[in-house]
Amino acid sequence: MRLYRHPMDTSAYRNDTSVVIDRPAAEVYDLVADVSNMGRWSPVATGGAYDDDGEWFTGTNELNGSTWETRCRVEAAERGRRFVFVNHGLEGSLPMVRWGFHFDPLDASSTKVTQTWEVLPTYAEGLGVNEDDGRAVLDMMKEIALSGMPETLAALKLDAESTK
Repeated sequence: MRLYRHPMDTSAYRNDTSVVIDRPAAEVYDLVADVSNMGRWSPVATGGAYDDDGEWFTGTNELNGSTWETRCRVEAAERGRRFVFVNHGLEGSLPMVRWGFHFDPLDASSTKVTQTWEVLPTYAEGLGVNEDDGRAVLDMMKEIALSGMPETLAALKLDAESTK
């Protein structure tokens, strides 16, 4: 697959949202790094399962009755510090969206968790569409991400604090 000569400007498609969770950072990390849990918190992700190598996983999703899978590669897995992965699309061929969870211990029993979302310049190509069509999809996805991130963190907080 050829790369575009001028990758998309995706600087308008990123966000971060934070919440404080009354649990130690390592324990919250363990919940997030188990990608099968995502379906309990996210309004779009329904779960995931790691490949045998532990570096790649298949994420499952559902939105408005449509379901799909994405191939994701873990970029950073530092227990109690950060868990970052990149969605490489349906076929796993191009990096499209970077998602991250960053864990900042506030004290021994509470953690500031920041979820990040960053669309990457090869997004349109990963979808197999031109830049204009890619931007139309991104405008819809941006609204879903901006509303879904606080929803995901609120559900993670509730789950983490109820399993003490």
